Amino acid sequence: MAVFNRILIAFDGSQASRNAAERAVAVAADQGAELIGLKVVAFEGETIAPSDRLWSVIIEDLQQKALSTLGALEEIAREKGVEVTLEVKVGYVEEELVEMANERGVDLIVVGVGEKAGMHRLNLRRLAKESPCPVMMTH
Repeated sequence: MAVFNRILIAFDGSQASRNAAERAVAVAADQGAELIGLKVVAFEGETIAPSDRLWSVIIEDLQQKALSTLGALEEIAREKGVEVTLEVKVGYVEEELVEMANERGVDLIVVGVGEKAGMHRLNLRRLAKESPCPVMMTH
């Protein structure tokens, strides 16, 4: 009997997130779980104030780059014979992870954290407190 049926991996392309992806893919392969890869386009604050039209172009460009980044996760999963659904969201990483976990009935969230990872600023305490499921952190 599988413990995890649906695993959500936060992926930003850093080495820490690649290490986390390896773990998540291994667990998904072992459990026969569905794997969802999420890249969040996050903004620390409003440093620019472009027009709405320019803003939509910027967001579209960032979303395309995020999909490209997720291609590395797709390759890691493919090597192990695991299918992965790729998602891009705009917002704060921990909020988007919790929201997606709730919406999709996720059993496990996997994040890679480290000095050079974009996830190093992730509010891990908040994520662990608000998550509807266990959170696995790797580096």
